[in-house]
Amino acid sequence: MNISPKQLRMFLVLSDTLNFSKAAEQLFISQPALTKAIQDLEEALGLTLFERTTRSVRITPSGARMATVARSVLGEFEAGLQRFQSSAEREAAQVAIAAWPSLAHGVLPTVCAVLERQRPGVQITLHDETNSACLQRLLNHQADFALASVSPTHPELRYEELLRDRFVLLSCGRWRKRVRPRMHMDDLLELPLITLTDASTAMRYMSAAYLQRGIEYRPRMQVDQVTTVAGLIRREVGVAVLPWLGVMPLLPMPGLQTSEIVDGPLRSVGIVTRRLGHPTPLAQAAMEEVRSVGRELVARHPGWLLPPSARRR
Repeated sequence: MNISPKQLRMFLVLSDTLNFSKAAEQLFISQPALTKAIQDLEEALGLTLFERTTRSVRITPSGARMATVARSVLGEFEAGLQRFQSSAEREAAQVAIAAWPSLAHGVLPTVCAVLERQRPGVQITLHDETNSACLQRLLNHQADFALASVSPTHPELRYEELLRDRFVLLSCGRWRKRVRPRMHMDDLLELPLITLTDASTAMRYMSAAYLQRGIEYRPRMQVDQVTTVAGLIRREVGVAVLPWLGVMPLLPMPGLQTSEIVDGPLRSVGIVTRRLGHPTPLAQAAMEEVRSVGRELVARHPGWLLPPSARRR
């Protein structure tokens, strides 16, 4: 049975007016269109809803009973439609972003502040995780986009490079005497290096850079959190190798020295989206703010952050 809510509304208006001309006028349709709709409804139901003469229209007993049912059905339909619309509005006001912790610290606070100022009621979910975890959330549709690094040829993901991040060496106390403002990769091998775990892009980039030189990268310590790195440096356990964006939270630390790794790798940072489907308008607005913050960071820290080598999608 193929009956639409529109047909039920026509039926109810006619049952109230008992006049095809007036009902058609209220419905903003032609009288022949209304007549055809009522005939189709009667045929679908197998019932005569109205008795027509040249002078009058009367609703049949079956029509009166079906009008009561139609009002109930339409009421339930309208209530369900309102719930559906409310859910859609809530969904449209939500955005989920996955990002490395360093990007969550250096980029996303500004993005969130702008979105909340421009779009009151927006609900933002942030997942600050490792690169692989961010990409997995994106693939699992648990994030609208990710701030991470991925091969631009990934079959399921699209990558847009925002900037390139230089690696630096951090030292405190007695280790500052052994560290110069400009260091080379070979110089690092003589130092007690502290870095993040194998799950981080920091470790992956440094390992690949040394592998190209035929050297295995074996830092003295590996930890999960940048705050742990800060504590170890402060207690002079060793020196740390981190990308600049990862260093930014540590810059206010007293006695910290930042040294350039002249021939170090450049970490690619970008927006990752799924190749299939389209981001929501809110996600698109969030990504545009990310691009804006990225440009501002490059302009503010030109010695450590470089613009993208090319737009890769």
